[in-house]
Amino acid sequence: MRDVVLQLHVVTGTGGLLLGPAWLLARRRERFDRLLAVGYQVAVGVVAVSAGLLAVTDPSLVWLLPLAVGTEVLAVTGALARRRRWSGWRSWQPHLLGGSYIALVTGVLIAETGNPVFWLLPALIGQLPIAVAKRRLAVAGPSITPSTA
Repeated sequence: MRDVVLQLHVVTGTGGLLLGPAWLLARRRERFDRLLAVGYQVAVGVVAVSAGLLAVTDPSLVWLLPLAVGTEVLAVTGALARRRRWSGWRSWQPHLLGGSYIALVTGVLIAETGNPVFWLLPALIGQLPIAVAKRRLAVAGPSITPSTA
């Protein structure tokens, strides 16, 4: 059973890593693709749940539980911030969605290499695209309408 959960975790994590940039590119072209948005959210959700299952079945992976929950919270909150037009959403959304994507990248790099530098490097590199997204949203101003994702 553990192998099945691990395979599901890897496949959906890969899907999330592919869907994240696809969703971003669709947004940059001012097209909203609900399928990409929902796909990303589902992938992150499945990755979080499967990471939680793996952590519960292997005591050495218990530290994954808060990371799994945190990643899911970032993704869902990032999607809701724009949709519900929370105060300051233009500043928060890139950090929240970007943070969920950074968590996926960090997970792959740590799992594949075990190198502790990858706990920090993705977060540092991810600040540039987050800053660019924040600037684009700020420049676009109030003309941007909330979407459903």
